Amino acid sequence: MKHLLDFYDRYVRGRREALLYDDGFRCWHYTCGQLRAASESFAGRLAAAGLQAGDRVVIWSGNRPEWVAAFWGCLLRGVVVIPIDASASENVVRRIVTAAGPRGIVLGDDVRAPSDLPIAAVWRLREIDWTGTTPSVVSRAAVGPDTIAEIVFTSGTTGDPKGVVITHRNLLANITPVERVAARYSRFIWVLRPIRFLALLPLSHMFGQALTLFLPRLVDGSTMFIKSHHPGEIARQIRRRHITLAVIIPRTLEMMRRRLQQRSPACAAPPAASLSLAKRLWRYREAHRLFGWKFCGFVVGGAHLDRELEEYWRRLGFAVIQGYGLTETAPIVAWNEPFRMQQGTVGRPLEGVEVRIAADGEVLVRGPSVTTGYFDAPAETRAAFEGGWFHTGDIGSLDDSGHLVIRGRKKDEIVTAEGVHVFPEDVERILEGVAGVREATVVGRNNGGEHVHAVLVLQPGTDPAGVIRQANVRLESHQRIRDFSVWPQQLLPRTEVLGKLKRQEIARWVSEGAPPVAVATPVAGDVEQLLSRYSHGHSVSTLTTLDELGLRSLDRIELTMAFEEQTGGGLNESAVAACRTVGELRQLVADAAQAGPAEESFEFPRWATTLFARAVRNVSQPLWILPLAELFLRLRVDGVDHLDELQGPVIFAANHQSHFDTPAILLSVPPRWRRRLAVAMAREFFDAHFFPARHRFAERLGNSALYFLAALFFNAFPLPRSGPGARDTLRYAGDLASNRWSILVFPEGHRTAARSAPSSPASA
Repeated sequence: MKHLLDFYDRYVRGRREALLYDDGFRCWHYTCGQLRAASESFAGRLAAAGLQAGDRVVIWSGNRPEWVAAFWGCLLRGVVVIPIDASASENVVRRIVTAAGPRGIVLGDDVRAPSDLPIAAVWRLREIDWTGTTPSVVSRAAVGPDTIAEIVFTSGTTGDPKGVVITHRNLLANITPVERVAARYSRFIWVLRPIRFLALLPLSHMFGQALTLFLPRLVDGSTMFIKSHHPGEIARQIRRRHITLAVIIPRTLEMMRRRLQQRSPACAAPPAASLSLAKRLWRYREAHRLFGWKFCGFVVGGAHLDRELEEYWRRLGFAVIQGYGLTETAPIVAWNEPFRMQQGTVGRPLEGVEVRIAADGEVLVRGPSVTTGYFDAPAETRAAFEGGWFHTGDIGSLDDSGHLVIRGRKKDEIVTAEGVHVFPEDVERILEGVAGVREATVVGRNNGGEHVHAVLVLQPGTDPAGVIRQANVRLESHQRIRDFSVWPQQLLPRTEVLGKLKRQEIARWVSEGAPPVAVATPVAGDVEQLLSRYSHGHSVSTLTTLDELGLRSLDRIELTMAFEEQTGGGLNESAVAACRTVGELRQLVADAAQAGPAEESFEFPRWATTLFARAVRNVSQPLWILPLAELFLRLRVDGVDHLDELQGPVIFAANHQSHFDTPAILLSVPPRWRRRLAVAMAREFFDAHFFPARHRFAERLGNSALYFLAALFFNAFPLPRSGPGARDTLRYAGDLASNRWSILVFPEGHRTAARSAPSSPASA
């Protein structure tokens, strides 16, 4: 392969599954052929807008299949992609747009673009056509190995953004060696098929692209994106969708551990180290049942992985595959082959990549995957290279077997637990603009993940906590200062000749026991006190808005988990995200505490869609069920011709008159609709089945039998009219729709006739 379009032709074709997306209610599946059609359709839209090879287009969105289609569409047209994370602020996007001069921008539904961006062409990802009906006769651009594929920018919040130029050659240098390794193991990994990767890293991140955009195709695998990153939802999706590997950052992996320890007493203590794999699988079977027995483990990247966290998951019997790389290396420098992992290392250097350890311990890299430089920044490009070797800024060593061990950072950048880079100069510029600050610097401090720690030299009488709060108001959410120290002397240490800060000396002072001071935060109750842990120094009161606090998505998820632990009630991140102020959040938590523990979700009759149940139903309905019902009905059917050209799945929403409503509708619709129909029924009608403790044995027996017959003969499923469970029901209905089942629902929730009677099993 000479360029990425060769990869596209080789691996993006046919009817094999390529992408899945769960939006919280329904899972959408796309084949390679559909991805190809969508990509070429989008390339046609770029051509119609007048974009030529070499023009630049921003993709600003969270992960979803349309992102992938837009990416390939740009490459087919020769257009350079500029990926931006969905959480980026308008300020960051403006700076990147000013620096890069893109001619177009592609927006996801999860971003709100400012109206004053100087970009002529704007597209929405949701407008991408997957059907292949949009004709596209656009000729491909002439690309080569050194054609620029994308420019990946650093944040550039208060300084100039720095764009890493990534060529087709850079990306293929990552892909080709892994392709060879995959070919060696192809005869062994067939037992894992279908192989599915769960993508929990943003596609705007080079590591996220490599592990979910390119590498799954090399093993004939597919990539799944999900909307929620709550640990409970991640585990549910892994189990429900038969995920093989989850691509994850260390902070999310730590949250997964906390969730597992809450759910399983056996996993709460550190797992035993001396057990064989078979004994581990048995002792910690609860953990494997939670994820499903097809799940193998985690691919971890984007930030430093704590050795103890890695050891925890491995002792449970899960693989933890580590790698190492940077945006500048597109991104892989070294990786652990799944069947030849070396614990405590980031693996061997990738084939074709040379790694050398400098005299001061810095890791130097050379090879075809290394960037050609920074966009429109020749001075920074020259500073990053020396004799053809790229300076990574990381301290490491090579062991006797050639595996790379990363021991820390030499560069000043702080890499947060989410894998986001923070440049100290950006934060220091804001700090030194606050009244009362003589000097300030920031370093990374590891305490459950690296975060920004400020070191201050202040004028007498200046309140350091007030300084931090003022600075945090102006900083981006990922830059905000978590804690601080006051330097004991009047000046920070600097070099004699150039007067540069001795950052390593300051960082060593902080790490060796400088007393960190958490920012004092006024609190008015348990919610505010808990929230102050995530507010990064911002003052918290009842009227504080959550937007003011700048909580990142993972902060909100951790908050949700903490509130669930505190109240014992059921909360979800959507409810937390919908709150605008701390006062609204307090009310939500109070309601959850009053409601008490959430009821366990009930099982749905998935067996009713199996081949056997369908055969019984398709024989029974026309043979005796519907003829029997017809004895009690006089029907006149109008408008059935409207169904002739309609393709399912659809929702049939009917008003409700009697117990015969469902048979009447089944008699009215053509057989092809009847055979692919599921009926929503009131869960309350089957109270004795779902809550047996409330009823006598005879009631339970009769009600459960009725539930079984309704599910078997009508493909009925429960829908609660009140109480918990509605979201789970919508998910189940989404699964039915994904498998091309139409839904019959009675929105009134009761029969129209005004008479006293028990609810019908078909009411919902």
